Amino acid sequence: IPPPPVPTPVTVLTRTWRNVTAASWLVLGLAILALAISSRNLGKPTWWLGPQSQPRFILIWATPFLAPLVSIVASLRFSRWAPQVSLISSLGLAIVAVFDRQITPGVAVGEFILAAAGLLITIASLAGRTTISKYGHLQ
Repeated sequence: IPPPPVPTPVTVLTRTWRNVTAASWLVLGLAILALAISSRNLGKPTWWLGPQSQPRFILIWATPFLAPLVSIVASLRFSRWAPQVSLISSLGLAIVAVFDRQITPGVAVGEFILAAAGLLITIASLAGRTTISKYGHLQ
């Protein structure tokens, strides 16, 4: 008779760190919204918003908001992959900022700062990992 299968260890975020990571990305998403409103009010909209007279298509407009949304879902539902998704989201926000450097450099600085905040959220979430077996027991 073969021995029973050995449970595979899996690294996930603890419940508290899942909530902290999701809340942090929610605040970051609200900061992106504040930055978008500010740029529109100043009359210097970002490339993804477009001018008020000719706004961009809704999917382009939603581009920077995908990073926080995907990171929140990953931290709450797929915590095993949350740090990796969070890192990719931070890089995505930095890419959005790169495209704004020429058009609205002031807003791009804010976007770079928010991308750096996302990177800090990623680093902090690494502290909240724990290893569980395939059957859900702490090791």
